[in-house]
Amino acid sequence: MARIDYADPEDLPAEKRHLLDSMANEDGGGDDDEPGSDDGGDSGAAHDLRSDRLNVYRLLGRNPAILAGFREYLGTVWTAAGLTPHERELVILATARATDSRYEWHQHVRVALDEGLRVETILAVARGEPDRLSPEGAALVDYVTAFVAGAVDDDAHDRLATHFDEPTVLGVGALAGNYLGLAHVFDALDVDLETEFVGWDLANL
Repeated sequence: MARIDYADPEDLPAEKRHLLDSMANEDGGGDDDEPGSDDGGDSGAAHDLRSDRLNVYRLLGRNPAILAGFREYLGTVWTAAGLTPHERELVILATARATDSRYEWHQHVRVALDEGLRVETILAVARGEPDRLSPEGAALVDYVTAFVAGAVDDDAHDRLATHFDEPTVLGVGALAGNYLGLAHVFDALDVDLETEFVGWDLANL
């Protein structure tokens, strides 16, 4: 049970209640395979979050100003980091795995499948096997793992910079930093999963 109460819609002013709704894509479907990438594919499963009222927003909703600011920043790093949806979800999943954040992993497995990542790609992140990814995907996962550990060195930076320009390298750090901080908030406040944990091995997918 979470260490603070979750917000309900009636706890927020009427004009702010929409902040408790999820940020899933409008179409709820996955992208087509990206040319030259082995990280895409059709999962054949629907994991749309649009109808969910997620505990992440209900938790942050105890302070509506923080929730509003968080959602604005999150929207910016999602859309302006310079990453494709596949790459974005690799960064988030790698952050979740490196922090052992069950909540982030549980939710973003569903988002990643919606965006077209293959189950095999997600499992490679879970098992610490980035060599099974494309060179770009492996560079992202290795960089994020080092980022979470506070251990990014010149080699990690240069490997990422081989595949991504400087604004995108900055975007990767901003995105991973957002989810790293959020993982610590979830841990400190013991946020609950809404449904049974999907599992690091996706046993409950």
